[in-house]
Amino acid sequence: RTYHADSMVLFCDPTDQPLLAVVLEVQRGRDPTKRRTWKLYVAQLEAELDVAVALVVYCPDAAVAAWYQRLCDPDGSSLLLRPFIFTPDEVPLVVDVDLARANPALAVLSALCHGGQPEVDDMFPALMEALRSLGPRKAISYYDVVLAGLPVAARTRWEAFMTTEVGHEYHSELFRKLAAQNQAVGEARGEGRAVLTVLDARGVEVPTAVREQILACTDLGQLDVWLRRAVTATTADDVIRE
Repeated sequence: RTYHADSMVLFCDPTDQPLLAVVLEVQRGRDPTKRRTWKLYVAQLEAELDVAVALVVYCPDAAVAAWYQRLCDPDGSSLLLRPFIFTPDEVPLVVDVDLARANPALAVLSALCHGGQPEVDDMFPALMEALRSLGPRKAISYYDVVLAGLPVAARTRWEAFMTTEVGHEYHSELFRKLAAQNQAVGEARGEGRAVLTVLDARGVEVPTAVREQILACTDLGQLDVWLRRAVTATTADDVIRE
């Protein structure tokens, strides 16, 4: 059987010789099997790469982190497990511009860990300078990570800040396309619900299959046609006919 960690980072010297491997795990709940599978991750990388391996575990909840600390206490086994477990409380809120420039990844991690707190706005100037220090290509990738990881409210404030300070949207074309697709899907769902609302208000019965077809449609032009038909249709089939 193959086991897969959430992620792995390999550090190498200038000649690409491995120096250290790090297994990265995110744990939001309690899973007793991790006592065994984490050992497999570490042992496999040590054997395969012939380097020391560190296990780093991020727990958004402090109580879950404490539970994993107890889970990994020595239990008489010959193979001991000593993970580095951390929570948002152990990640500093990076508001110092110089620190952010020197450690862009730390600035991004800080934003993700503290995104749900009002204080996250205080780090926006430092985070912006961290991105600038990376150069345009890397900055866009880091910016996408921030956008994907921040809660909606914080993301909206962050985008407004960047638009004001930088003068243009920073995220990649891929993120723009995904955002546009999500917006289009949202609009289509709203249009589909409007079709069903009109039919319901007029007392037109809508079979389950037709209801699902209408809600699954993402073609706004087609939905507009259906909405117009729903105003006068006497059956659901009258609406979706070819």
